[in-house]
Amino acid sequence: MTALIACALLLAPAAALAGPTCSPSDESARILSAASPSAVHRAWQGGKQVSYGWSLQVERSTRDAAGTEYYVGDLFDANGHLATRKVFVMEREWDCGP
Repeated sequence: MTALIACALLLAPAAALAGPTCSPSDESARILSAASPSAVHRAWQGGKQVSYGWSLQVERSTRDAAGTEYYVGDLFDANGHLATRKVFVMEREWDCGP
């Protein structure tokens, strides 16, 4: 029982740090390597696209010099498998749940 309580106490702060889970607004959502609309992630070049079943677990947000907001986090495929770590996406291209 003590081990279960200790485990719960260790995991609780990690869950509290997780941001929202978001999905692409449409299939034109870009996966970026930096906070720039032209910085397409190398794993996502050549026309590769996300679909509605994909999700982003947001860790933080940032803005570029022009004031455009980006989310930073890990991208998961439609089956829930980690696809790409630490990607940037444009906030306006993603819908985040409550």
